[in-house]
Amino acid sequence: MAIAEMKKITLIGQHSEKEQLIKSTQELQNLELVNITKLQEKESFLHYYNMDMAVNNQKEIESTLRLIEESYAFIQKFKLKAKGFSNYRIGRKQYEFNEIEQMVESSELLELCEGLKIVEKELHHLDQLRKNKNNELDFFTRWKKLTFNPKIREELNYFIILIGTVSVDNGMKLKTNLAEEKDVYLEEIYQTRDDMGLVLYFDKLDSAKVEKITQSHHFSSLIYDYPNEPVVELEKCQLNIAAIIEKQNKLKNKVSEYVNQAELLELGIEYYVNLLEREKGKSLVMNGQHLFILSGWLESTKIEEFKTLLSLDIGEESYALIAEEINPAEVSKVPIVLTNNAIVEPFETLTEMYSMPKYDDVDPTPLLMPFYMVFFGMMVADVGYGLLLLIVTFLIQHFLNLDRGIAKNIRFFYLLSFPTILWGAVYGSFFGYTLPFQLLNPQKDVNTILITSVVFGFIQLIFGLCVNGTVLWRKKQIRNGYVESFSWVGILCGIALITLELLVFPSYAVFLIGASLIGINVFGLLLFSTLGSKNKLVGFGSGLYSLYGITGYVGDLVSYTRLMALGIAGGSIAQAFNLIIDLLPPIAKFTVGILLFALLHSINIFLSFLSAYVHGARLQYVEFFGKFYQGGGRALQPLKTYEKYIYLKKREMKSK
Repeated sequence: MAIAEMKKITLIGQHSEKEQLIKSTQELQNLELVNITKLQEKESFLHYYNMDMAVNNQKEIESTLRLIEESYAFIQKFKLKAKGFSNYRIGRKQYEFNEIEQMVESSELLELCEGLKIVEKELHHLDQLRKNKNNELDFFTRWKKLTFNPKIREELNYFIILIGTVSVDNGMKLKTNLAEEKDVYLEEIYQTRDDMGLVLYFDKLDSAKVEKITQSHHFSSLIYDYPNEPVVELEKCQLNIAAIIEKQNKLKNKVSEYVNQAELLELGIEYYVNLLEREKGKSLVMNGQHLFILSGWLESTKIEEFKTLLSLDIGEESYALIAEEINPAEVSKVPIVLTNNAIVEPFETLTEMYSMPKYDDVDPTPLLMPFYMVFFGMMVADVGYGLLLLIVTFLIQHFLNLDRGIAKNIRFFYLLSFPTILWGAVYGSFFGYTLPFQLLNPQKDVNTILITSVVFGFIQLIFGLCVNGTVLWRKKQIRNGYVESFSWVGILCGIALITLELLVFPSYAVFLIGASLIGINVFGLLLFSTLGSKNKLVGFGSGLYSLYGITGYVGDLVSYTRLMALGIAGGSIAQAFNLIIDLLPPIAKFTVGILLFALLHSINIFLSFLSAYVHGARLQYVEFFGKFYQGGGRALQPLKTYEKYIYLKKREMKSK
């Protein structure tokens, strides 16, 4: 069964065991907690139990978690990255639930975080101080040719020294204007791309005239609040920056000593996220004077494991567990868990991307899997590309320890390598070169490949209609099952037989069978549509209109021609690349040509795989799912551990 059987769980326990019971639930990783009042409406029930509205520790936990996450982010800046694939070879560590709690609770995690926070603040302060000193350094570097302290201007009695900056354009104009003034001396201290620093010397009697000229050129006076001339302040600034850098390096070395504590910080994040989830779970618990009730959804196969956990943690006498069958009225609320074998499981990703099935629906994953494999292989269709995919995915699976989600995707493409090789052998293609054996020539047998594509599409459409009819019959909707599905199976098979008779081998018997199938099922569709409607005329009209749906099936079949188009296109591109390389001189062919071969075929492999992945999914979602599958379900959301940095290892169950 591809959709796991679910049970409605009600768990009753003593308040003194609530914390441990919630922990056991989280360790199980499979029980979704829900508000029990949403599962059953019993007014008398609410007189004895109510939602726990007491203030919990969520804010305090969130604050602690934030501190640990900030400390972890800070320490990661100083952590050397592992080279190559060493991270993937090692993989995540695994801990039992109690191991995580014991390691964190017995550690000095919070003291470590507080210490790192102090160091981080000090480094931030030094960083800001260094930025300010660098700005001063830039300032003194620009004005270092100024050989006196600008503050002496305040002591002058008979002439004025005006120091400041002006844009380069205005500075050139200012120089020209002041050159006409005989009693004004101008000295350029520096010039950059944007501005220049100037010093003007002039008599106090000319101050009004000079001020008017400088203002017209947007001259900005220098503000100088330092005790010494720029060159002296420059040396002091350089010494200050060196001292700051030395302090920063000492602090960074101190942080580097804590880098080996990164694993503890990761466990701390796991611990406090788990704790936070448990606090949220408590808000769904119903509390009475002496007992509490917890309710939710659980796979039937996990019930015994849950009982064993509870018995180990709190004892069999301390709880009562009730597992109820799903009420038909609650089917729409039941979360979904897909359970498929190792071959089908990687293809669950395709179903999840579209939509999870409802509990009373069918899991489309095992139904789409063989079609998707055939279609993917037909759209890539190259032995070399398939072997490369097979080898790469095989090596990754056996030599790298990947995260579970990535590993599932790798298995997905590993399985797809086999139909790619098979169809490559059918087309006789190996990296675009023709193999000695070739069942179909993509250049000459285009029509045969086109017909093959449409035949595969026809088979999938008929299969989808049969699945839909079976599901409707299982739901006791026999009339709808015939009208929407089985009548069209008969009509389409009749059309296929007539087409076969006309194009392949003439046979009046085949034609008669096909015409009979069409006639009988058209009549049946109109009849059941009419009988199933209160207004017979409207029902008959609805039946006639539904026959217009034949155009939709024609469009669906046309969509499957992409199997031919993409397969031939990828092979033609590969052959074109090979032709380019074959035109090179012998020396270039075995030097640059090898690199060019690898580059060009890498591009074609990427495009071929991407196109096959996308268009293969489209054929499932639009043409296939459109015949029987609607989705609309939701995945189980259990109370579980975080598992961002580590994986939870199942505890060994030893009965008392």
